[in-house]
Parts: sequence; structure tokens; C-alpha cells
Amino acid sequence: MEKIQFSNTGYKVTYRSEEIIFLPREYQLFKFLYQNPSQIFSREELLDAVWPMEDPVDRTVDDHIYRVRKKIDPLSSVIKIETIRGQGYLLSTKEVHESPLLKDDEVSTQVKSLFHKYHLYGQGDALKLLEENQNVFGFQIDLPNLLYLHFMKGDFSWFLEAQEITFWEKCFYLLHIYSFIEPDKMKCLNYFTCALSAEEISEDHRLEIKLLNRLSLLIFTKQLDEAATLLHQSKKEIYEKNIEGFIPLILLSELCLALLQKDFQEMEKRMEETKKNLVNYPYLRENANFSIVKGIYCLLKNNESKAEDYFDEGFQLLQEAKFIPGMLININMILFYLDEFGLTGRLQTYYQELKIKYIQEYKLNELHSKIELQLKYHLK
Repeated sequence: MEKIQFSNTGYKVTYRSEEIIFLPREYQLFKFLYQNPSQIFSREELLDAVWPMEDPVDRTVDDHIYRVRKKIDPLSSVIKIETIRGQGYLLSTKEVHESPLLKDDEVSTQVKSLFHKYHLYGQGDALKLLEENQNVFGFQIDLPNLLYLHFMKGDFSWFLEAQEITFWEKCFYLLHIYSFIEPDKMKCLNYFTCALSAEEISEDHRLEIKLLNRLSLLIFTKQLDEAATLLHQSKKEIYEKNIEGFIPLILLSELCLALLQKDFQEMEKRMEETKKNLVNYPYLRENANFSIVKGIYCLLKNNESKAEDYFDEGFQLLQEAKFIPGMLININMILFYLDEFGLTGRLQTYYQELKIKYIQEYKLNELHSKIELQLKYHLK
């Protein structure tokens, strides 16, 4: 059977379309038994596991087992708590028959299309629901989309732990994770450039590196002439091929370059173009990035209060999109322009501390050297 999901907040568990809400001790008892399936536990062992600092009576376990059994009755086809006479209790699970839809090509094609739409529009909650309910809907997420889901959720350690997946399948995401923490952006740019010429990388990832990723790093390494040339080439190709998902991103890159050039007239012109474009392409992540860029522009015009409003709006949208990489990208971008504009003080301190918080939460310092070893070995 697929795993039961335990909520990080409250005392709720979900399995497919079923949702069960426990009281605190019921939740702890069920979770303990679930995490130790097919093992018999006496009342005394369960008391020690669930009530370690208390002195309840044996009947406490029996009462809680009774209530948990009633609550998990909707899951009786896959899980049950058995009484082993004279010994204690045991949680057992049953195998669920595989859905025939898993082998249906039409379903697979439709799900891929749906996943693409949710991805494009930044619908993180919908993507997570698809992932968690694959067996319910009768489909299996393919590897490219699975990689994106782990990246989106900030499950960065998984990319190193998943040994069964080759470096080249993970390369694109390892490059991005590395760029979040590596201060030398020229080094990041060199690795992206090496990946671009590697035959093993997928064509989708090669295209994004070619048209967008290297452009961002040229801007943030302040190679403005090269950035302007690549921007022109990328924009031309994106519009000629009508790569809709890249259109808002190339316009945002134009804004970032104009910010660095401190070209107010160009900024106003490009901001109006981007605003109109996002009406046609209302992607959540890109709207978030646009808010951040508007905030940076306000800093350039010495309007810190308005800048903070835009920053708050942008990060709120990223939280709605459940897109952790976007949080890191935009924190780095704000710090880059604060430094470039010579704006030290409260805002800089705040975003430096926020960056440290994310680095610690997602263990990026621990991952940095491990990823770099792989990049050095494969991208020579």
C-alpha cells in the first residue's frame, strides 16, 4: 500500500481521499504502531512509547486502541490493529491491487498535460496533491516531473541521496541548488556553460540553460555587454518558437539588466511591457518575481517603504506557489542589488538573516561541497 500521510500541523492523517483527525495521544499511538508494522507490542511497551512521562493504567492503552480502531475503520481494507491474545497489539497492512489505469497511455498523457499546466502556473498545492494521490487517480509521475517536485518542495538533499538516478538526470537541478549558496557566480556560470555543451543533458534543460540560466548569471557577474547580446538572441528565439513559459522570464531578465544599468527610462518601458504580458500569462512564480523587481526599482528611486510592500507581496506569492527555490533566488537577488546600490542597513541585515535561515533549514551548507565534487568530476 502507498504511505499514509501524517500532517506536520495538528493531529491529522490522510490516505487517498480519506482524512482522519485524532486526539493527541491517539495520534501518537497510531503513528508509533504504523511506523513499526507487524510487530507485537505489550501494553507496557505502548505505555512507555506513548506515555513515557506519565503513570497511566493498563486500561489507558485499551481505551485508546478502541478509539483509534473506530477512527481508522474507513481504512480497514488496507490497515488494521489486531489483538494478539496474551501478548498485546499489532498493526498489519494489506497490499492494494494496482490500478489498471497505470498502464493506460491516454491517462498518462492527460496527467502529463495537467502536470505541465500546474507547473507553468505555479500551482504548488495542486502538484503536491497529484504526487500524493497517484494511485487514487491511476497514474505514475515520470522521472522528469518527480525531479521537479523534489526541487519545488526544497527537498534538495534527495538529489544526492537518490543514487539510482544518474548525475545527468539530476544535473540541471544540482546546478541550481549549487548556485543558491555558491558566492562566486562566475564559477556557477562556468558550470552552466559546461553543462550546455554536454551531450548527456536533456534537450529541455539545455534550452533553458542556453536561453535563460546563463543570461541571469551574466547579469549577476556584471558582464553587461555579453548579457545584452545574449538577451537579444534569447528573446528573438523565444518569440520565434513561441516558448510561452519563457516569455515572462525573458522580460524579467530585461528588467534585471536595466536595473543594473540604472536606466530609468528603459525600466519604465519594460515594466509596462511585463505588466501587460503577465495579464496574458498569469503565472504565479513570475508575478512574484515581478513584484520583487518592482521593489528593487523602488529602492533605486529611494522609496524603501514601497519597496518593502512589493517584497512582501512577492514572497507571499512564492509561498502560495510552494516554490522554495524562488524564495532563495529572490533573497539572493535583493541582496545583490542592495550591495550594488550601496544600500546597507536594516533591509540588508533582514535579508542576510533570512538567507541564513533558509540555508540552515534546507541544509545548503552541507550540500555545497558534495554537489561541487560532482560538478567538478562531470563538468570538466
